[in-house]
Amino acid sequence: MGGLGVIITVCGAYRNCGDHLIGARARALLRAHVEEDITVVDRKSIGPEHYESFNAARAVLLTGGPAYQHSIYPNIYPIDRAQVRSRLIPYGLGWKAPVGKTIESFAFKEPALEFIRDIHKECTFSSARDPLTQSVLAHNGVENVLMTGCPAWYDLEHFEKSFTFSGDPRTLVLSMPAKMQPGVFDLMVWLTKRFPKARRIASFHHGLVPSRNKVGRDRAKDFLKFSASAVRRGWRVVSLANSLEKMEDLYGNADFHIGYRVHAHLLCLSQRRASVLINEDTRGAGQARALGAPSLDMKKSGDIVHIQEAVEHHFSSRGSNVEQSVETMRQTYPVMKQFLATI
Repeated sequence: MGGLGVIITVCGAYRNCGDHLIGARARALLRAHVEEDITVVDRKSIGPEHYESFNAARAVLLTGGPAYQHSIYPNIYPIDRAQVRSRLIPYGLGWKAPVGKTIESFAFKEPALEFIRDIHKECTFSSARDPLTQSVLAHNGVENVLMTGCPAWYDLEHFEKSFTFSGDPRTLVLSMPAKMQPGVFDLMVWLTKRFPKARRIASFHHGLVPSRNKVGRDRAKDFLKFSASAVRRGWRVVSLANSLEKMEDLYGNADFHIGYRVHAHLLCLSQRRASVLINEDTRGAGQARALGAPSLDMKKSGDIVHIQEAVEHHFSSRGSNVEQSVETMRQTYPVMKQFLATI
C-alpha cells in the first residue's frame, strides 16, 4: 500500500449528512486497503486548475451517491474526459429514479452515456452499490462492474461486531423523507402508541429548511407543521444538516431506526443496530435488493399497514432481516476489497 501516487476522490457532500458519511467511509476503506494519500475535490468546484492534479493522480475516483442519473455528465460530474489522462473510476455509485421506474424504460442522455462507456474502458472494474445499478449499466452495454455495496456498509471499527436483538428499544429514531410524503404523519402517530416508553426522535438529514429557494421553503412549511405535531406527542426533532458528527452520534446511540433515509439505515446496519428502511425511490429499493431485505415502498394512498407489519416482523423474528443484511455485508466485503485492489 502506498508509494504509487495520490488518489483523488471527487465527492459532493453538502447539506445531506448521508453524503458526508459516504465520503468518510469511502476514504477509510482506501486508507485501509489502497493508499493513505487522498485528496478530496468538490464536484461542484471543478475548474481548469484541477486537471493538472487529476493527471498527476494514481486514479480519480467518482465517489458515492446516486450519481447514475440521466445527466451524470455533465450535471453530476462536470469533468472533461479528454483532458484527463488518469483513470476515472466510479466508486460506490448508485442509480436514482422514481419508485416503479423500470430499468428498460430508463435512459441516460447521450453525453452521459458516452461518458459512462468511455470511463469504463479505462478501468478494470467500477464499483456499484446495488444490483439495480449493476443491471442499469449492463442494459447500457457496460459489464465490468462489481456489486460492492455502498462504502457506508463498512464501518471497520464495528465490522466484526454481531447484531444483538433488543425487544424493548429505549431510543427510537424516525428518519424523515426528503419531502413530506403520504403516511408519514400516520406512521409517527402509530410509533408513538407502539413505543410509548421509548425516547422518540425525528431526524431531518437536510435540515428543517432544506434550502433557501421556493422548493426548500415549501418543504420547510410541511416539516415544521409535522414537527409541531410530533413535539406535542413527545417527540424530539433534530436537524442533521451538514453534520456527520451529529449523524453518527444520533444513530450510533439508537436502539431502533425506521424511516426513509438510506444512509441512516446503512449507518445503523454497519454498527449492527436495528433498522427498517422505507423506499423513497430506487436508492432504497436497490439497497433492499443488495441486502436481501424486504423492499418497503411508500404508498401514494398513505397506507402504512405494510410498514407496521415489517416492524412487527422485526420484533417477532428477533431481527432476522437485520441479521440477514449484516451477513450480506460481511459476505460482500471481499468483493469491495477485490475492487479496491484494482485501483
